[in-house]
Amino acid sequence: MDCIRILWSIAVGLLLVSWRPTVFAAPPTCDTVQNILAPCAGFLTGQEPTKACCTGVNNLNNSRKTKADRVAVCNCIKELTKSISYDPKRMPLLSTKCGVKPDFPAVDKNFDCSK
Repeated sequence: MDCIRILWSIAVGLLLVSWRPTVFAAPPTCDTVQNILAPCAGFLTGQEPTKACCTGVNNLNNSRKTKADRVAVCNCIKELTKSISYDPKRMPLLSTKCGVKPDFPAVDKNFDCSK
């Protein structure tokens, strides 16, 4: 009987050690998106992207893993770009210039981020 208890305890212990809870990462906040894209302001108004801009775009792209992440980032970009004058058609060029896939859409104030 003691042998069964010992084996049962070992089995439960192994199960507890091997179990890992599922962790859901939250979508990036608008503050995070703003800090990441701040070096890209010049590009959106006509300049070439800086290395810091491309690094940020790559990091931001890596954080857009789920649809919820992509929608959150898109909505943040929409909100952040309301206060600046820029050409929304330059947004997808940022992906091309920085070698990032998938492309960022041409986000403007009327863009539907849910699609």
